[in-house]
Amino acid sequence: MFRRNFIPILILLLICFFILKPATVSEGAFNGLKIWINNIIPYLFPMSVLSNILLKYNFIYRAFERFSFISDKVLKNKYAMIPYFISFVSGYPSGAMTINTMLENKRINEMEANYLISFTNNCSFQFIAGAISFSMLNDFNLFKYIAAPHFIGAIIISFFIKNNTHYSIKRNNVRQAQITFHQAFSLSIYKSVTGILTVGVVIVIFSVFSNFFNDVLTSLSDTIHLSPYIKDIVYSLIVGSLELTNGCSIISSSSYVPLELKLIIINFLVSFSGMSVIFQTFAVTDKFELDLKNYVAYKFILGVISVLICILMFVFI
Repeated sequence: MFRRNFIPILILLLICFFILKPATVSEGAFNGLKIWINNIIPYLFPMSVLSNILLKYNFIYRAFERFSFISDKVLKNKYAMIPYFISFVSGYPSGAMTINTMLENKRINEMEANYLISFTNNCSFQFIAGAISFSMLNDFNLFKYIAAPHFIGAIIISFFIKNNTHYSIKRNNVRQAQITFHQAFSLSIYKSVTGILTVGVVIVIFSVFSNFFNDVLTSLSDTIHLSPYIKDIVYSLIVGSLELTNGCSIISSSSYVPLELKLIIINFLVSFSGMSVIFQTFAVTDKFELDLKNYVAYKFILGVISVLICILMFVFI
């Protein structure tokens, strides 16, 4: 009976928490809104509109079909580079949004969608280089220790899925009906606004959870007398597993953790993405049934692979 009623009971407990801790909830909500307004809308919204317009035309698919022999051999799907590239530019969860649109346009099937989303929904290069390396770590040149493991690791994940799950990818040669620019623009604006609002709601909710854990961990560390070194590592991993940006900010600002360990932790957090991004992905994939269990498992594996690549870079570069 408890398992059947777990979600309603959990929601009731959260409502009680919101009532008892209004200051914590308000602070977390405002922090989430800042992340959404400052980091998500300026980068994700314009690219979402443009990519949605592009995906309404046959041109983009024909263009990638010309290089499908490369994508088929390496990534096992002729359209895999489309969400991979858009995600590279726009970041989470633009890869998932692109896959959702491709499925809606009947360019891929549901099995392909679940295959592609495991390695093409990634962090943006701009966020890694600008927000993390330049703003948080104060050294732009460190981006290579985060970007290379992340994007190379995503390609490696595609090999891992290919060799162990034996997806039978169905090829699609569908031509979309001709559409006017006005229609494409209007539909893209609507889809983008809906997607951005959905992402914003998820960010705010998880920012509140992150703020709650901040208070809990602060109290615990004072009680059990954790060293600042251990506290910063544990705190960044727990908070970062909920919300990526806050976790990276915490470990980057630590004066006790050495740079190499900071980069290792950031690599894991960026590639795992955090529960906030995972639920953003879940929220924007309404055209197919996302295999959430497999997706989370592959994101965790990607985090481990990124860490290993980063360590190898320390040794050989």
